[in-house]
Amino acid sequence: MMIKEKPEYLVGGHTRPIIGGEKIIEVMTNYRDAIRFVFDKTIEGMNKGMTPDELVDYARLPDRLAEKDYLREYYGNVEWAVRQIFNAHLGWFDGNPTNLFSLSPRQEAIRMAKLAGGEAELLQQAQRAVKSKDNQWAAQLADHLIALNPDASEPKLIKAEALEALAENLLTATGRNYYLTAAQELRKQAE
Repeated sequence: MMIKEKPEYLVGGHTRPIIGGEKIIEVMTNYRDAIRFVFDKTIEGMNKGMTPDELVDYARLPDRLAEKDYLREYYGNVEWAVRQIFNAHLGWFDGNPTNLFSLSPRQEAIRMAKLAGGEAELLQQAQRAVKSKDNQWAAQLADHLIALNPDASEPKLIKAEALEALAENLLTATGRNYYLTAAQELRKQAE
């Protein structure tokens, strides 16, 4: 609808203003095409029985769109959009029967600690992960440790460090802000 208006000036909510009808039509067309691609590819994958985690890899923008600077994930994120499209159409259940009645975070953490050789070994694994810059894994291991002992400082500091490192490499401003805010809160809790 906006393209049909043939605008000469475009001031978006999360981007720089654009001046010039031809450039505006190009940008809006590419935005529309990118949104349509992600939506259609996600639905296509859903119809093939893919889970949200599988869809995230399946519904990536083609290079011709992904290379556009104004389509980089500054504010939103394709992965989040894919997950929301799935959720909006099929709900929270991803089709894996294991997830119908998952273990609570604490129950899973108890089992993870046992599998790792005890809570101390799980802590060492989390420390190794953060030192080796395997930050997502470090954060996930820290979550298990926090579920086991919510008052322990070390797992909170590990998770804070991992989140700060994850934030360094994240272009999406809202996600980066969330990582940094959560890290700040964890550091305060660890005091």
